[in-house]
Amino acid sequence: MKTVTATAKGVAVNYENTQKSTFIPYGEMSQSDNVYRQMNHHYQMNGIQYGLYQQLMLGPKAYSVNEFESMPESTKFAIRNKHLRATEVLNKMKYEKSFGYINKLFAVIFPDIKLDYYKDGKYAEMPTLRELGIKTVDIIDAWIENKLLPLDFYDLSEQKLAL
Repeated sequence: MKTVTATAKGVAVNYENTQKSTFIPYGEMSQSDNVYRQMNHHYQMNGIQYGLYQQLMLGPKAYSVNEFESMPESTKFAIRNKHLRATEVLNKMKYEKSFGYINKLFAVIFPDIKLDYYKDGKYAEMPTLRELGIKTVDIIDAWIENKLLPLDFYDLSEQKLAL
């Protein structure tokens, strides 16, 4: 039998029967690992993509008060409506990430009980997107799937729109 202990400087492995132990120091994180970690969590958007993303994420708060007040009522309504729908999609993602496995287990154990009261995530206290490990790319993909962002969102650029 062996005991594995993580320390600040590495991993210590102790073998009970042989009285032998091994220490494995943590390796230095290379620059490429750091770049991959950043790319895995963040998607670098251009100005057009960022504007669409912010409009869904923040709704009316994405604009200054003067900008928002000067918009026609139909545009204000569309911004509020899309923001509400985008928030519902995020709440469902957060709920699934937090409680999805538990609900699947309960559905097997208690097949006659309906577990959809909290399905939309409105009435449950949810952790943040970062705490749940939900990446920007995951959010964008969910919004594309729910038709809140265009299908060619990843290909949008100022050059393509100028054509």
